[in-house]
Amino acid sequence: MRTDDDHVADRLRWLDDEPAGPPRIDLPGAIREARRRRRNRRAVAAGLAALSVLAVAALPAALGGDGRAAPAPASSPSPSMPEPRPTGPWQGVCEAELLPVPGDPRATVTGGDPDGRWLVGRRAPQGQGRMDFGLLIWDGDRVREAKLPGSMQKLTDVNRAGLAVGSSMEAGNELRAWAVRDGEVIGLPGETRRAATAVNDAGRIVGYRSLRAPWKPGDRQLPVVWDSYRSQPVDLPLPGPKWEGTAVGIDEDGTILAAMSDGHPDKPLRAVVWRPGAARPEVLPLPRLPGGKADRFVPLSLAGGWVTGTAERDTKVVSRNGIPSHPVRIDVRTGQAEVLEGVLWSGTGNGQGWLAGWVADDVPGVLTGTRSVKLPVPDGWRGGRQGAVNSFSDDGRVLGGKLERDDQDVRPVRWTCR
Repeated sequence: MRTDDDHVADRLRWLDDEPAGPPRIDLPGAIREARRRRRNRRAVAAGLAALSVLAVAALPAALGGDGRAAPAPASSPSPSMPEPRPTGPWQGVCEAELLPVPGDPRATVTGGDPDGRWLVGRRAPQGQGRMDFGLLIWDGDRVREAKLPGSMQKLTDVNRAGLAVGSSMEAGNELRAWAVRDGEVIGLPGETRRAATAVNDAGRIVGYRSLRAPWKPGDRQLPVVWDSYRSQPVDLPLPGPKWEGTAVGIDEDGTILAAMSDGHPDKPLRAVVWRPGAARPEVLPLPRLPGGKADRFVPLSLAGGWVTGTAERDTKVVSRNGIPSHPVRIDVRTGQAEVLEGVLWSGTGNGQGWLAGWVADDVPGVLTGTRSVKLPVPDGWRGGRQGAVNSFSDDGRVLGGKLERDDQDVRPVRWTCR
């Protein structure tokens, strides 16, 4: 018989920005500790599912595929975003609005395109003990519903043409990768035990495959690519025979980013990139932090030549926030790493190397390298400022995420900035 705490834990899992199947590689202690503090604060006895790092991705055709052309752009109605778009230097002055949701308004944004026109998300589960998520695609203020088979459904990314990708869990805890185009749900080619995490404007899709069913002993995840939603998946070459992990980002030039380790349980996550035309991947050096070299780096996203993520180093001195984590951006073109001022526990980056996400006390915010901005709540909002950011346009003008009134009431939000 299930306990009430077990039920609470199941209901809370939809709030976390996790993939349809949990990656074998857990995030480091910073995020685990942050989640622990959050649970204690809310007096929730059950543990939450681990937060994963899945973001925008794709691959140069040189790394494989079936040779077919990329899909044509999706035909869609004109966007209804507020016009005119703000211009001039980014001032960090933002406004928040709740996104429209048919019926039950509880939902969360899980990804978006580089321009901020398209956002994707999922609903709260309907019914006690269920993990069946309805999916949402916003084109400006227009919203369309989508349904993936199975459970634990999630859309993780969408490109400028409105092609969205994601995954679900089918019978037997088998992962399945999907694309959604003009409302049509398309199963990606290949066997099960595959998840799609991101898509670029060329229509190339990346993700991972599991050697065994998730949660099973001996499971191992390997990064894969589909050259289009019609193509068979192709394994990406690994840095070494024991390496494993998940593709988490791609640039429009075809550079791919993955979060990987060499398979040993004591080895931390590293950022791995596949450059266009390169025969082998490159493991990026660990960045230097105040006090010394980082021991681990959690890559969150890749856009505009910038890898963004969080870095940590083991130290006996605990920082004031209790989490020795530093927001970092790495210029893939030069290899130079920069530690940004501020605190960031999870989130995503954009094409300027800025970071947005959960910055302090569960509050959504933006780090640009020169300033830190906490994002506002909508007019009339009767909750606090707790929330997260999961989509950040390249110009910094549009962000998508969520705000939480409590553990059960979560609303999708779009921030527009000037």
